[in-house]
Amino acid sequence: MAKLVIEISHAPFGHENAYSGLFAAMGWVSVGNEVLVVLRGNGVHVARKGQVDSLSEINLPPTEKQVMDVLGEGGRIVAERSSLEARGIEEDMMIEGIEVLETDAIHLLILEEGERVLTF
Repeated sequence: MAKLVIEISHAPFGHENAYSGLFAAMGWVSVGNEVLVVLRGNGVHVARKGQVDSLSEINLPPTEKQVMDVLGEGGRIVAERSSLEARGIEEDMMIEGIEVLETDAIHLLILEEGERVLTF
């Protein structure tokens, strides 16, 4: 089973990078591969609960649904603790199933899990 790490560092609104990263993650995991999505920087906003219906505003689905789909297919999503803290985001504001890890732990995961790495 091939392993892919996808790093998302852009917020979901204002850029399509986050949507593209989650789209790639879903495609990868849906055919039986392993995926690790790393959220850091403004990318941590991707996994916040209770997003507005962005379809009516920017014609893109809320990333909350995409995150839940990736998790539902067995993908793993981690958020960098220091990025959350810098933005005033508490762990209970995140979608259930998101792991919050220290930067060093994320770096180790990327080294251990990343046969391929894509950055969005």
